[in-house]
Amino acid sequence: MQKIVSFHSGEYEAAPDVIVAVPGRFHLLGEHTWFAKGNTLSMAINYSLFLSLSVRNDSNFRLYSVALGERKKISASNLKYRKEDRWANSAKAVVSAFIEYGIQVPGLNFTILSEIPADAGLGTPNALKVATAFALRKLFAPTMADATVVALLERANVHFLKTYAHRADILTAMTAKKGHCVRTDHNRATADLVPFPEEGYSVILTDSRVPRLLAREELALRIQECIRAYEIVKTDPDAPSDFNQLTESILEEITDIPESVRRRVIFIIRESESVREAVSALTNRDYFTFSRIVNRSHEGLRDRFEISCPELDWLVKRALEFVIPDVPDLVCSRMTGRGFGGCTYAIVRSSDEKTYCQKLDEYERIFGFKPIRYTVAPSDGARVL
Repeated sequence: MQKIVSFHSGEYEAAPDVIVAVPGRFHLLGEHTWFAKGNTLSMAINYSLFLSLSVRNDSNFRLYSVALGERKKISASNLKYRKEDRWANSAKAVVSAFIEYGIQVPGLNFTILSEIPADAGLGTPNALKVATAFALRKLFAPTMADATVVALLERANVHFLKTYAHRADILTAMTAKKGHCVRTDHNRATADLVPFPEEGYSVILTDSRVPRLLAREELALRIQECIRAYEIVKTDPDAPSDFNQLTESILEEITDIPESVRRRVIFIIRESESVREAVSALTNRDYFTFSRIVNRSHEGLRDRFEISCPELDWLVKRALEFVIPDVPDLVCSRMTGRGFGGCTYAIVRSSDEKTYCQKLDEYERIFGFKPIRYTVAPSDGARVL
């Protein structure tokens, strides 16, 4: 904490009025089921973004990113999305949502210090948004309920940033506890904690370093295909009223859906159910079943949803070499995030972590990218320091 205090004081010649820490995150299962009101299983990690704010004497907003060495100056009258503001748009979106809600927000100095790995899909923009919301609540709306904070963050995403709500990201950052994962139920808009083993196993994130030039567009295309398929299903008067009630047997009766799209819808149906099964397995310490669910999910992302790539598949296979047949243990691996590159996660026995990492030395020779590894652990959520 002292480090961000020093950066803030040095930049603005003023001590922070509030400091917030928010963890990064990754999704173990179900991150693509939100539009179908499915379930997502996520983990907050022990890499955090720190945000400090101090109140100014004018209506301007100054933002300083220590890691990027960049500074932005924004007037209260110009709180609009601007592509050139890049990372600062996340903070602007939340300030705008609070003002629209009726909270009076004066000019502010922001200092952002992040230890979350950049450009790896581990939730840096979400951490900045949640940190901004927690800081604004602390300073200007101390009685605001968590549910209102969530609603304002979702509004910032949908109306300001023109993206989807990112509910699982928000709830994971806000509710996570050490030694637990977070299950988000998108149908009920709730989150609950799921125990995760803290001893005997290592969780390793590996950034494939594959450029993801079209990942966002390709993922959006698949989601739109699934939504259009459901619109076809709904033309049947007996069709379920919600996507999350759709079953494979119902889908089989519809002949107007292309086979490639049918495979993707089946993946979404199975994935949401997989989260429920995984939660049960973790709760009952049935790590063998949990491992099978995770490994099966990666196969679905590769073969049905089709958002994996050779580099991610190679990384997953290296982890699965530590599976001992017929031994009920926690060994599994899967890509995480929007795909076409980005990260995989591997859960292996702690005694195998060093050997697993050594296996990855071949990756650069084969693919031309040097992977970056991070050993992580399930951690606490957002907190005011």
